[in-house]
Amino acid sequence: MRKKLAVAVLSILAIVALVFVIGLFLPKQREFVKTATFKSSPEKVFQIVTDLKNQTSWRSDVKEINIIEENSWTEVPKKGTPLTFKTKKKILNQLFEIEIIEPKSFNGSWIGTFERSSTGTNVVFKEIITIKNPIFRVMSPIFVDLDQTMELYMNNLKTKLGE
Repeated sequence: MRKKLAVAVLSILAIVALVFVIGLFLPKQREFVKTATFKSSPEKVFQIVTDLKNQTSWRSDVKEINIIEENSWTEVPKKGTPLTFKTKKKILNQLFEIEIIEPKSFNGSWIGTFERSSTGTNVVFKEIITIKNPIFRVMSPIFVDLDQTMELYMNNLKTKLGE
């Protein structure tokens, strides 16, 4: 019985060690970019994206937004861990840059650029996350699909704009 327990414990430790070593070779940073063109003006798109209080009315993945102070808030998703953000830079109708300040297991930023075009507004949304823990680096693509999350955000925004 003791031998089986020892083998089981050593097997688990070996798996954790293997995951850790694999994580050391994975990049610390993951970057995702989505672009779109909306028929709406940059003023309208920017206003919707930066209106934190009303995001639950159009974002299907967010349960609630808790405003901490003027430039920081916590997003409580319908599934997953709450994230706390802080505005890093905001240029009216052109740029909205925020950083993730909680949870501490990773950090990152989200950058939205808004550019007037002949057909409306070109947007570029870029999310960059940095994961320090090698084990989390291995697990994050399994549990967090940022590409899908950004695609959902774009689709929700398009619906909110009535396009």
